[in-house]
Amino acid sequence: MRDIYSRDLLTVIDEALQPPAHLTASQRAEWHSHTLRNRLPLIREALRIAHEEADTELATELVDQAMFKHPNPPGAIRVVGGDGASLPTPAQQPSPAEGELPIPEHILCPLLYLNWNLTIEGQPPHEVYVARRPFDWTGEGDRWERVTAPTRHELLRLLGYRLLGTNPPAN
Repeated sequence: MRDIYSRDLLTVIDEALQPPAHLTASQRAEWHSHTLRNRLPLIREALRIAHEEADTELATELVDQAMFKHPNPPGAIRVVGGDGASLPTPAQQPSPAEGELPIPEHILCPLLYLNWNLTIEGQPPHEVYVARRPFDWTGEGDRWERVTAPTRHELLRLLGYRLLGTNPPAN
């Protein structure tokens, strides 16, 4: 069984190598010739570091850096975050009754993925979205802490305000 850093590294590499959804044929060709070509040397170096130096955390940061230096085209939908969660499709967009995220989701998810493990407990329609500290958590706060919410968006909203050190406004 892989440790959390190895799983995160593999998830981030998968994200870096996937073309964004809904690209036209010419946009996809450009993505392959420019973005992917520029990302591959950094990803290969990350794999070398993970293999030879056994430092998967550093390797994950290097892949994140490759994605930052060579981003996808503006407005392209892509997977974000170590939890492997996709950006919401139009059918999954939060309802107007749900509060706005304090930090944009494409920034929030990468900030959360080393600090929280996100999961869903229960079966629809009685599912609960849960965030727990990673098994090997040594940072500030309670190692056994658990944050729950009825929707993924609400869970991200709660964790976003917590990351900022403020209380979320009442809906």
